[in-house]
Amino acid sequence: MQKEVKNLGRLALGALLIVAAAAVILANISPSYTEPEPGGSGEYLVERVVDGDTVVCAGLGKVRLLGIDTPERGEEGFYEARDRLAELVGGRWVTLHFDEELFDRYGRVLGYPVVDGVEVCPLLVAEGLAEPYFIPPNERFRERILTAAAGR
Repeated sequence: MQKEVKNLGRLALGALLIVAAAAVILANISPSYTEPEPGGSGEYLVERVVDGDTVVCAGLGKVRLLGIDTPERGEEGFYEARDRLAELVGGRWVTLHFDEELFDRYGRVLGYPVVDGVEVCPLLVAEGLAEPYFIPPNERFRERILTAAAGR
C-alpha cells in the first residue's frame, strides 16, 4: 500500500512538472502583437479575409489595405479579388506596415501587407484585381503601387 501511495505521489509530481513546463513553453510562444505606430510595422496573423482590400488580423481587428481599392460585393471582380487576397494572406502571418494615419473613418486599422517578401497591394494592382487608391497623408507606398499599375 505504501508503495502505491509513493508511486501516486511521483505520478502527481511528474504531472505537475509537465503542466508547469507546458505553461512556460506556451507563454514564450504566445504572440505578442505590436501596437500600430505611424510609420512602423508589426507581425500579425490574418484570421479572415473580408473582401479584396480588407482582412481581419489577430490583435488588431479589421485592417483596410493601404493604396488600393477593389470591387465591392455585387460588383464584377469582387470574388476574384477576395479569393486572390485569401490565397496570398489567409491564415498566414504578415508584416503590416503603417503610414501616417493609422485608422480610417470606420475605425479600421490601415496597413500595407507583406508576406514572404511579397508586397500584396502592388501585386493585386499588377494582376488587375485592384486599382490604386490613395487618401492623403497616407501615400508612403504610392510609387510602388503606381509602378505596378503602369506595368500591367
